[in-house]
Amino acid sequence: MSAALAVLDALSAVLLLTMLAVALLNLATAPRLERAGEPRETPLVSVLVPARDEAANLRANLPHLLASGYPRLEILVLDDRSGDGTASVAADLARLHPGRLRVVSGAPLPRGWLGKNWACDQLAREARGDVLLFCDADVAARPRAVTRTVALMLRMRADAVTAIPRQRFGTLAEAAAVPLIAQLPVAATLPLALVPRTATPSLAMANGQWLAFTREGYDHIGGHAAVRGEVLEDVHLGRAVKRAGLRLVAAMATHDLSVRMYGGWADVRRGFGKNVYALLGARPGTFAAGVAIFALAAVYPWLAALRGTPLALAALAMLVGIRIAAAALFRHGWRAVALHPLGAVLALRIAAASFRTRRWIEWRGRTVEVGAD
Repeated sequence: MSAALAVLDALSAVLLLTMLAVALLNLATAPRLERAGEPRETPLVSVLVPARDEAANLRANLPHLLASGYPRLEILVLDDRSGDGTASVAADLARLHPGRLRVVSGAPLPRGWLGKNWACDQLAREARGDVLLFCDADVAARPRAVTRTVALMLRMRADAVTAIPRQRFGTLAEAAAVPLIAQLPVAATLPLALVPRTATPSLAMANGQWLAFTREGYDHIGGHAAVRGEVLEDVHLGRAVKRAGLRLVAAMATHDLSVRMYGGWADVRRGFGKNVYALLGARPGTFAAGVAIFALAAVYPWLAALRGTPLALAALAMLVGIRIAAAALFRHGWRAVALHPLGAVLALRIAAASFRTRRWIEWRGRTVEVGAD
C-alpha cells in the first residue's frame, strides 16, 4: 500500500509541477486585449448576439455594446423563439438606435442542429460585416472591447480572435465551481502565447462568449454549419481554424469583458452538465481518464497531505500555487482559491451527472439527442 501511495504522490507532484509551470507562463506571457492598441484600419464589424430567453441579460448588456466606441459597427440580435420578452427588449433598444441594432427572428430548429449553433449560423448569414464577432448575451463589454479586438486581429494578422472575460460570481457554488471547470484547465494546461505560433489543432482555444472571425476565415472553415451538432462548438471552431492553416489568437480580456455565466447552483449544474462529457472527449474511456486526471490533480493532494510526507505536502503547495496564479490571471479574487475543496466536490458531482445524461442535451426548454457511445 505504501508503495502504491508513493507512486500516486509522485504522479500527482509531476502533474502539478507541469501545470504550475504553464500557469506561471500564462501569467507572464498571455496576450491581453487591453494591450492591443488602436486598429490601423476600421473594417465593418458585425456583433452577433444569439438570444433565447435572455431578456434580463439583453436589458443589462446590450447598452454596453451600443456604447462601443468603434466607428463602423452593426449589432444583430437573434431572438431564438424566446418566451420571456427577449424580442421586445431588443426591439425597444433597436428603436432607440436605428441603423446600429437590428433584431432577427429565429427560424425553427432543423434536425441535426443544436440551438446556439443554428442561431449563430442565421446571424452570420444576416450580417454585412467584414469581421463577424459572436458575443453571448450574458457578456458585458466595455466601450473599447470591439476596437481592441479588431486591433489585435489586424496586428497579429489573425483570421480569428477569441477573448476570455472576467467571471462574476453571485453565489458560493458559482465561485467554487466555475473557475475550476471553465478556466483552470486553460490557465494550467494551455500556453496561450503559443496558440497563434503553432499549427497544432490541439493547441487551439476558442471561447464562444467572445469569438471574432474575418468573414473570409469564417466562410473558409464552413462556419457554424460545419459544427452544427457539436456541444462545444467554439472548441471545434478553434480547431477548424488551425486545421485550415489559418491563424488563431486567444487573449485575456478581464479588463474589457465580464460575464456571469450561471445564476446559482442549479444553473451551474445544468450548464456544465451538458458540456463536461463532451469536454472530456465524449467517449466513456476518455471521460474516465479525464476524471482520473482531475482527481489526481485537484482532489488527491488534499487527501495525501494528511499523511504529512514531504512529496505530498509539496504537491499540495503546488496546487495552491496554481490556484493563486489562475486567480491572478483571471482576476477571480481569493474566494475562488479558498473554495477549491468545495469546487472539486461539485465538479465531480457535475461530471457524474454529465455522464448519466450524455446522450441528451437539455437547455433553455429544449431537449436534443446528441448521439450514443
